[in-house]
Amino acid sequence: LYAEAFDAAGKLDKLEGFASDFGADFYGLPRNADKITLIKRGWQPPASYPMADGKLVPMRAGETVAWELAA
Repeated sequence: LYAEAFDAAGKLDKLEGFASDFGADFYGLPRNADKITLIKRGWQPPASYPMADGKLVPMRAGETVAWELAA
């Protein structure tokens, strides 16, 4: 969802700092060295995920989300 917002604002170049660096810097914590890759490809979150005590309904279930985490 953050990627969609930053993309709509034309500020994708600012997403990494927002998502990865600024919080750690503010709290004086080390930055995480791990990386992820996002792909701009529409997908739909499932209606729900089974849980031990019921089910979890993800935000925007059944809607198209523009960005996907690469496998």
